[in-house]
Amino acid sequence: MLDWRPDSRLLALCCAVGLSPSLASAAGFLFYEVGASEVGLASAGYTTRAASPSTLLANPAGMTQLQGTQVQVGSVLVYGHLRFAPDSQTDPGLGTNDGGNAVGLLPSGGAFATFAPSENLRAGVGVFTNFGAPESWDPAWLGRYYTTKTTLLGISIMPAIAWRIQEGLSVGATVNVMSGHLRQEVAIRNVEPQSADGKLEVSSNTWGVGANFGLLWSPQPTTRLGLTYTSPVKLNFSSAPSFSGLGPAISAVLAATGLDTATLDLGMKVPQTMTLGFSQAIDERWTLMGDVGWQNWAAFGAVEIGLTTSSDPKGLTTQINYRDTWHVGLGAQVKLSDPWRLNFGAAYDSSMTSDENRSLSLALANQLRLGVGAELAIDRHWDIAFSTELLLGGSPRVDVDRGPLAGRVSGSYAGTWILFGAFSFTWKS
Repeated sequence: MLDWRPDSRLLALCCAVGLSPSLASAAGFLFYEVGASEVGLASAGYTTRAASPSTLLANPAGMTQLQGTQVQVGSVLVYGHLRFAPDSQTDPGLGTNDGGNAVGLLPSGGAFATFAPSENLRAGVGVFTNFGAPESWDPAWLGRYYTTKTTLLGISIMPAIAWRIQEGLSVGATVNVMSGHLRQEVAIRNVEPQSADGKLEVSSNTWGVGANFGLLWSPQPTTRLGLTYTSPVKLNFSSAPSFSGLGPAISAVLAATGLDTATLDLGMKVPQTMTLGFSQAIDERWTLMGDVGWQNWAAFGAVEIGLTTSSDPKGLTTQINYRDTWHVGLGAQVKLSDPWRLNFGAAYDSSMTSDENRSLSLALANQLRLGVGAELAIDRHWDIAFSTELLLGGSPRVDVDRGPLAGRVSGSYAGTWILFGAFSFTWKS
């Protein structure tokens, strides 16, 4: 919905060079895979396990189950397969370069600490990333006029507190202070015959604040129910786009409209979520876990865009028609011996996009997660955990056409998958 009377030439130019649509559809992922246990269980029982300090993210109320001071540090390596396969509907003039694998080897991780100032009170703090992912295609790929590099990352600092109201019932809350990082590169097609492409770059950092709330209830010693709500986090990016390699015609239009010195403002929301989970001990060895969840990606699709020139500030809100997603997970933990525990699980997440509105830089469809891992209690002070998970993303179809300067790109990301490998250690006082 436009909230200003648009200058059609200016808006057309914005669409042509990617100022608005490319950034509005920047890659958005909200991962469960922060700790080794989450990876091995494919997030099953996310809100109820409360077995390590990373519970302050999954459910802050779970900190009341931890004794003394505990510190958890973990790393996650991510490798993805995201390769585009064009079809016959793609404009031949764009070439045949498929862009290569857009997601290579990526490091991630987090650190968490919890403290017990009194019998019923817990405090904690975490530093981690679970929002966003970088993607990079070959500079000459056929989708270069839509995107060549897309990075949207959120790094969170999360102080937390929890209170045991009575035996078996606890509540918790956190503040999510997120540092947002946005970078976008897109090629610009010059109109002069046989001229090389130009380039547009946008880079911006910002801060946003949200809150998480959790409830943990144990109606009996062998049963836990957990509920976690995470609020949206608003990220307001602002940047002066940088142009290079432009031909005389595009340069003249940019100068005439003031876009060569414009400031681009982009506001988006990390989606709010709600997750309900259970954990049920079957016997002394086996524990069954599961959860269902909701993520508000429709709000992420409502992107506020402002374009400020020296003489004519403009703004708009564009709706990308993302849809809310649903999650279900089921897993189990089995005690193999006193020090060893085995985790395994599976989870399913619905797609935030359809074939009609999927962008080249957000090529997600329905997701199936399969995880397995192990935990080892070395002694009363040290635990280690390691796990792996395979995320299968199907073959999402993409068909985009933004006019003659960008061309039509049609095809699919065939056989997408992401592999996670996680390791963590926990120290207990």
